[in-house]
Amino acid sequence: MISLKHVTVILLSLTLTVAMPTSVTGWSVEGHHAISTVACKFLQNPWKDFFCYYAWLLSETSQYPDTFYRAADPNEGPRHYIDLEVWSPNNPSTGTLPQAVNEFTLKMESEIRSGQWNEMFLDAGRVSHYVADLTQPYHTTVNYNPVANGVGLHEVLDSALADHWAELHILTPSDVEPLTPVSNITRFVLDLARQSHSFLPTINRTLIDEGLQWSPELTQIIQNRTNTAILAVARIWYTAIAGAKLPPPNLPRVNDLSIHVEDVSLKTSGISTIRLNVTDLLGVKTYADVRLHAGGSVIRGQVANVLPPVGEYVVILGPGNYLGNLTLTAERDGYGTAVATLTVTHVQTAVSTEIGVSTSSPSTVPISPGTEGYLPAQTIVGIFVMVVALAVLLVYLRRSKGS
Repeated sequence: MISLKHVTVILLSLTLTVAMPTSVTGWSVEGHHAISTVACKFLQNPWKDFFCYYAWLLSETSQYPDTFYRAADPNEGPRHYIDLEVWSPNNPSTGTLPQAVNEFTLKMESEIRSGQWNEMFLDAGRVSHYVADLTQPYHTTVNYNPVANGVGLHEVLDSALADHWAELHILTPSDVEPLTPVSNITRFVLDLARQSHSFLPTINRTLIDEGLQWSPELTQIIQNRTNTAILAVARIWYTAIAGAKLPPPNLPRVNDLSIHVEDVSLKTSGISTIRLNVTDLLGVKTYADVRLHAGGSVIRGQVANVLPPVGEYVVILGPGNYLGNLTLTAERDGYGTAVATLTVTHVQTAVSTEIGVSTSSPSTVPISPGTEGYLPAQTIVGIFVMVVALAVLLVYLRRSKGS
């Protein structure tokens, strides 16, 4: 028999491996990282400082449309392209990229007004991804992945930004006029798409008709598209900012972390878990080194298997009597350390208690009595097959249209 404890740990490890993003090149991840990071610098202060302070988070969230949202939402795929030759706003199969940029720019504006900074950065990264996809020419055409010498050219162009980054001259704010907001987002998106589409004859002639692997002319096209992406992302962000008509919050001189416990399940036998998230002073979720101190033991928290995972953690404990204090800590370079204490007072009687954890006041957390659980072998096999199938599906979706 395999214990429930062992199955839980195995499944958690497998699902985390499947769900977390892998390192790929080009616009898929590295290109989106570069575009969002540089775009911050084109905003005017004080928003420039605010966005650049969270450049790491924008770089992270700009990849989520490929690594997380696509697998979770069947409507995500068409948000990454527009088939200009046949596009109709009433036919989602021809691409919903214009609608996506408009939707999430307006969401950004609303979140700025309401001070929902965690959600705002999720949507800023998301709209950055969609706008950057517009500048990849093969995201604007029905013939999105022609093949030359047995190689799909969509992937070739995706990897070109990273492969030729050292050769590109990237614009700086001093090279351009100050940003202006976009008055008509749909028209703006269509204009960007048409610009990208205009480079396809040269790209296809070089890579297909002439049979070349690359050329200096293509490097110039990639430079043009990269700089266009950076400026377009910055303008869309600025459009949301201008629409909100508010200044950004003041950045704290010392940014302390906070621990927010979401769920506690402590058992005298079987697996025990503590789920929590870590935020900064503005409520923005952040990665940190999370640890639970219980008696003489220290247990490191793992990134929780939720979407998106930034700032979400789970601490997994074996069976035991957790009487007394359990101390949680969260650390991140450049931030003040968060400390939260859970005080366990009940062992054999299940008591329903609302959990509120802070650095200043300990919380009382009941232990629910449990029994060692076992899963039948066929159930374990079924769960494992589902996890493997999910991994195969994610690989297929990552390689499909719009990645």
